[in-house]
Amino acid sequence: MENFGQLSDRDREQMVEILNRLEVSDLRKVVDSLERSSRSRTRKTVENLIVAAERKPTPGKPRTKLADDELAQFIVDRRGLSLLESMEVRRFLYLRASADQRDRLSTYQGSSPTRGSVTKQAEAVARRKWHSGKSWPRFFVGELGIPLAFAGISGAPKEPDTLQVQPFVSLHVLQPFQEELKDLALEVLNETTGKNRAVLTLPTGAGKTRTAVETLVAWRMAREDRPALLWIAQSEELCEQAVQSFREVWIDLGHRTPPMRENLEIARFWGTSAPVPDKSDVVVASIQKLQAAIREEDAERSAALTVLSGQIGAVVVDEAHRIDAPSYQEVLRFLGIDLSASALCRVPLLGLTATPFRSDDGETSRMAGMFHKRLLSAKSLGDNPIKELRARKVLAEARHEVLDYDKAPRFDMGSNSNYAEHFERFHDFHAGFLQEIGESQVRNRALFNRLMAIPAERPTLFFGCTVEHAEAMAILLRRKGRSAEVVTGETRAATRRALIEEFRAGRISVLCNFGVLTTGFDAPKVGALVVGRPTTSRVLYAQMIGRGMRGPLFGGTTECLVIDIRDNIRHHSDDLAFNKYADFYR
Repeated sequence: MENFGQLSDRDREQMVEILNRLEVSDLRKVVDSLERSSRSRTRKTVENLIVAAERKPTPGKPRTKLADDELAQFIVDRRGLSLLESMEVRRFLYLRASADQRDRLSTYQGSSPTRGSVTKQAEAVARRKWHSGKSWPRFFVGELGIPLAFAGISGAPKEPDTLQVQPFVSLHVLQPFQEELKDLALEVLNETTGKNRAVLTLPTGAGKTRTAVETLVAWRMAREDRPALLWIAQSEELCEQAVQSFREVWIDLGHRTPPMRENLEIARFWGTSAPVPDKSDVVVASIQKLQAAIREEDAERSAALTVLSGQIGAVVVDEAHRIDAPSYQEVLRFLGIDLSASALCRVPLLGLTATPFRSDDGETSRMAGMFHKRLLSAKSLGDNPIKELRARKVLAEARHEVLDYDKAPRFDMGSNSNYAEHFERFHDFHAGFLQEIGESQVRNRALFNRLMAIPAERPTLFFGCTVEHAEAMAILLRRKGRSAEVVTGETRAATRRALIEEFRAGRISVLCNFGVLTTGFDAPKVGALVVGRPTTSRVLYAQMIGRGMRGPLFGGTTECLVIDIRDNIRHHSDDLAFNKYADFYR
């Protein structure tokens, strides 16, 4: 299956040729409709960011729009596989089609054509429900001679025509430091109320999920009642990572001595269609789905959740620093788990984090209180676990670089009271302030030039300040011939999965993102990380750089390049998280 998840050069060229048959005024309207999703009148569009980054500073009024002959290429780059999800694009394509093509589109599957002008007919066709990868999109692109890739990816990507069956390959045995943590976690799970909570900590890339899953499976199998396990995570990627880890461990148990012969039912509970699980052995759920199910006024759902809560024997909270959020408080309270420091609860609670407790960090000290201030760390790794894990080839060596750029602007939160209040409350930058930083012309040019200097064969992750910033950087790279794609929270789940698979396979050189690849993203061969968004949060920064820290012992790389950018932020330049990681890069 060639380039599944991204467009081939041929598909792009064909689509650009088709769009160039439209009038320039049509193309401009399409661009404007695509950019209309900006959530603020003051926010620069992706088009603005690209033009600003590519042009040289000139006196007078600078150009802010693309040239007419660049519009079609920009539209394809802007939307990629999802281009035809835009009703505006479908409407213009219908209007420029032949009379026979319009007739066949209007009467698809026996539909009665809309009476009236061609414009009204175009509106009706454009408004027909568009389910990516399904029959209507495939008919639409086939009728107009558009490459099939633009029909989009259906909710579940198509399986390959041929299936390669591999013999069973056993999992590597747990490393001694993982066995140490497993024993400590088992003690917690078997403790009495008031002592049955703890946070297990390991650096990202060191096998935290595998260690936790092995612990939970061993604990459950040692109990006659076989209680259910609930694993709660923040994102679909983290949820799926947990499901696959349970699956791999259980398969591996069938080949150990003595072999396991029981089945394990794992329920996925996230997304839009998953039913409430009430009899599964393991339930992996997103916090959003649990909260929504609790709030829904549905007697059947409520009854199922009540049944589930009575069956749970242990709960795991992945990315445990999030447990202070109201959503976690609400869900755990429904499940009968009181998070107050003095609470005595029957159900053991295990948190996972890559960031150990710090007395000077309010973000983790609050988390510590909810877990009885009990931290499980491997003593065998000594006082510097990062250094020791690198020596053991569990983690990659991190080569750090700080990018300076000429004429760096001074960013000041003092100009907006919301920015200052947000920083005072959350100790990190407001989204609007990040937007201003991501719109800096000289900054974006410096980031783009540095990304282009990274060898194309070195898989690179870029973290942007905003959705527009990540999209603009991907398009800038493609305009210079680099294979680049973008994933954000607005990217359809099926498309996101497909693009991540393409990146893993080495067919995407740079994967740009905003807000979705900080956790649960597993691509062991990441060779470079470019942190284009400033943060003061140690947790967020650790999550970002952790995407490239898996070492050769666990299938990763020997070295990962981490590039930060030095921003001049009034009063807070020294607070940037990478400044607090000097020891990490030694």
